[in-house]
Amino acid sequence: MVGLEKLMGGLEPASYLELRRVLGEISGLIVGAKVLRLYHMDDGSIILKLRSDSFSGELRIVPGLFFYLVHGGYEKPVELSQAGKVMRSLIEGMRISGASLVEGERILIIELEGRQKLRLICEFLPRGTIVILDEAGRILACLQRLEMRDRRIAPGEQYILPPRRPAPSLETLKETLERQYAPEKKIVSILASEAGLGGRYAEEILQLAGIDRSRKIGELSADEVSRILEAAQEVFEVVNNGQPVVAFSPDGMAQPLPYPMKIYESRGWRFEKAESLNDAFRIAYEHYLASILEQEKKRVLEEKLRDLEKRIEERRAKADELSTRAMRLRKIAEKLFQASGQIESLKHVPGKHDIAEMRISVDEGGRKMLVSNDGVEIELSTDEPIMRQVSRIFDEAKKMMSAAEKLRAEADELERRVEKLKESMRRSAEELLLRVSARIKPSRARWYERYRWFITSEGFLAVAGKDASSNIALLKKHLEPDDLVFHAEVRGAAVVILKNGRSSGEQSRTEAAQFAAVYSRAWKEGLRTMTVYYVEPSQISFEPPPGHYLPKGGFIIKGERHYIQTRLELAIGVTEDLELVYGPPAAVAGRVKSYVKLEPGGKQADELADMIFKKLLSGIELDSKIIRDLKEQIKEIIPYGRGNLIEPVEELGIK
Repeated sequence: MVGLEKLMGGLEPASYLELRRVLGEISGLIVGAKVLRLYHMDDGSIILKLRSDSFSGELRIVPGLFFYLVHGGYEKPVELSQAGKVMRSLIEGMRISGASLVEGERILIIELEGRQKLRLICEFLPRGTIVILDEAGRILACLQRLEMRDRRIAPGEQYILPPRRPAPSLETLKETLERQYAPEKKIVSILASEAGLGGRYAEEILQLAGIDRSRKIGELSADEVSRILEAAQEVFEVVNNGQPVVAFSPDGMAQPLPYPMKIYESRGWRFEKAESLNDAFRIAYEHYLASILEQEKKRVLEEKLRDLEKRIEERRAKADELSTRAMRLRKIAEKLFQASGQIESLKHVPGKHDIAEMRISVDEGGRKMLVSNDGVEIELSTDEPIMRQVSRIFDEAKKMMSAAEKLRAEADELERRVEKLKESMRRSAEELLLRVSARIKPSRARWYERYRWFITSEGFLAVAGKDASSNIALLKKHLEPDDLVFHAEVRGAAVVILKNGRSSGEQSRTEAAQFAAVYSRAWKEGLRTMTVYYVEPSQISFEPPPGHYLPKGGFIIKGERHYIQTRLELAIGVTEDLELVYGPPAAVAGRVKSYVKLEPGGKQADELADMIFKKLLSGIELDSKIIRDLKEQIKEIIPYGRGNLIEPVEELGIK
């Protein structure tokens, strides 16, 4: 689980004023809603899945930061933590009867009614946590035990709020400035701490007032105090009613803001408008989670780069060594060739002889001779013709040079891999943001949702066409240089694009191949296995050779193909949120509560949809419309409208 301390390094916690605005934006939707599920996410946040007559979505609570509501849902961890299980057992099925902030504090209180009355306390303080209280204020459950100077967070303890202080306002600010009980204290500290504005708004007010943050409160003139109050009044107004934005730093870090703050603009941040402050919180947090994944990906890639660069260095060094030896051998072989007659006559003359800049030493027994030249020594036999031995020396030098060239070729290939990895590090991979983003409903569909798609077990996006025309649309509109293209070796097959596939591992390529095989005519023909090939984008052409005709939906593959033999199996699973997920079994297994596997067969889609629905969702109370919609979705997923279930059903056992 990603530590909250790690998360705090990238986003500034929301202020009381910001939390108050967001609560005002969403309270009408969450009050009266039923808590269907509670999830403890890998980042340490808690998600409440809510549903009412007019709303279905999720409330995400990030201790120490903020909360926000989404009209949709997030992908959930397969396993629920022990703390999450305890909390879920307490509040699941209860209804939210009220939601409020503690006056002046970054603490949200959610009132719950059901079997009993409970309170969910969400703290957005530096050591933020979430606790559940009974009617008497006793802690029933908490995310983590905390020991503080004036209070203790642990099951069984009485919950105590931090010391109360008034909410930031123009009146409290006036009182604070009028006191001046610490004239040597900096004005920025007075505004941030004593007036409860926090560091950001303290700096914002001073910048608008044109006062240096290092000034001491005792040094301020009456006019300067008046300017501070005027700037504060302006800030209070825009915090409550301004245009929310997501601010992006020059290096890509995101921060949600209730309006385009001057202190961020002065530091070169850019602003993107958001529909609400709630939406700004969501967008900024999803970007931050994606950046955490990107940092981890970068760390892994940098390790690979270091390994590759070491291997390149070793190969080039060995190649240079072999080349040097080969050239010296060849040089001495050439001299031996030119002086072969003289050397032949000296084979049986013991002693040392100088011929053509070579020192030739013949041993006393006359069986061998040592030839030295330019730091190279070779031994020749006196029992074999010199020319035959020289020929072998030429061959040895040639082999050394060939080995050196092979090592250089390997080094060149490794350098190409290094460049691909560096390019992968530079690119902002769409699948990273996809993995942490909510599936918003209703919304304009992401481009790949017009096609068939799944996320591989390694986290890569794979997208398939639904017919000949969508195959071509997919290739022409969405194929990029670092992708890979998969196609079954049969007429009538889906094109599958593995996004950023050049950086993928063997597992992702195998899964993309299986997806391509399943949505091919091989399924309709009842085949159990199929060969699938994959190529790079540069090998795809839509222009037929001269004198040839390319049918509608056709394209041409040039060059070498890489082949994968795969089984025709498709998994259909359901998440805790009753979302259907489908794709290769290995990719689906880690994302769902339970799933079934299909193979080619004769059962029609209507019958199969009923069977699959009962296997996956038996015992869950759903209204007739949801049941009908889920069955229709299942029918659309089944290739060619028929197949067979592979028994037994896979149960992943989420509790």
